[in-house]
Amino acid sequence: MMKLLHRPGQRPGLRPALTGLWLAAAFAAFAASTASAAPDAGAADPAPSVQIETVPLAQQALVERVSGYGVIAPDAASLETLSLPRAGQVLRLRVRAGERVQRGQTLLEFGNSADADLAWRQAEQALAYAGDEAKRVAALVAQQLATRSQLAAAQKALADAEAAVRAQQRIGADRPRQALQAPYDGVVMAVPVAQGDRLAPGAPLLQLARNGPQRVLLGLEPGDARTVRPGMAVQLRSVIDSSEGVRGRVSRVFGMINPQTQLVDVQVDVPASGLLAGSRVSAQIEIGRSSGWVVPRSAVLRDAQGAYLFQVVQGKARRVAVTTGLEQGGLEAVKAAAGARLDPAQPVVSLGNYELQDGMAVRGAPK
Repeated sequence: MMKLLHRPGQRPGLRPALTGLWLAAAFAAFAASTASAAPDAGAADPAPSVQIETVPLAQQALVERVSGYGVIAPDAASLETLSLPRAGQVLRLRVRAGERVQRGQTLLEFGNSADADLAWRQAEQALAYAGDEAKRVAALVAQQLATRSQLAAAQKALADAEAAVRAQQRIGADRPRQALQAPYDGVVMAVPVAQGDRLAPGAPLLQLARNGPQRVLLGLEPGDARTVRPGMAVQLRSVIDSSEGVRGRVSRVFGMINPQTQLVDVQVDVPASGLLAGSRVSAQIEIGRSSGWVVPRSAVLRDAQGAYLFQVVQGKARRVAVTTGLEQGGLEAVKAAAGARLDPAQPVVSLGNYELQDGMAVRGAPK
């Protein structure tokens, strides 16, 4: 405890009085400083505000799509099965399924059967005999040793023999060994024969696809398939390399579920493209298109009253009731609900809107 000192001659009774004066002065100073630091009870609290980000209200076209998957294949009109109209044997195969071929390239070598060779020799001999007989009868007629009806019969036999020879030539019987060549540039789709096979007339030898238009058989969910119609545009992309793509159009929508895939088949015709036959592709079919106001999906909120967004008007948030439409690429189509109005001159709050109430002050420069 601090002790008070006094000089000699001073009366000790004065110490309590001085101490009381000092304490009173200190308390008065503390009270004055506390009163000056206290806030003015009559001053109003500052209004709350929310930090936000905004985007301009813009118009844009949005496309509604349904998706599916399929396989690139040649157009049915470009497929052709090659065969020969006479019996024979596959002597040598020169190509395999999936191989690209050029016009004039040898696909296989084919040899006539014994029956085909015999038919050709008989036709040749019949022609030679008929020619000689027609000459002999004509000479007899000149000598009046044969009638004109006999000459007419001999000439008819000659004409029949000539027709038989031409028929054998058309089926290739005059060529005991033939190289079957590609009639155009294309792809070998199937080889149903093997080297050494003996074949009947008209038996399929090869299936060839001409370079040109292609088709895709897509599988769609039944609900999506109901919205698809022939003529709709389709964007196709390879599932291996999404940079490879081509556009086509729906040509057919089948009316039953494929029992193997449990999906509805939709045929899409595409022009000649760099996509190889057999490539698996993803498809986006455009089933609808609309143009209107679009905002980021994050700008649209929903509550018991429905969808709404906030626009910034003179530094304050204004709630606007809206109806929503198509969504694409993180954007959503909106339009003002009944009794509401969207102001294209005012920005839309895209971030921070969950904390807003109608009329609340906001901070943040429009973007």
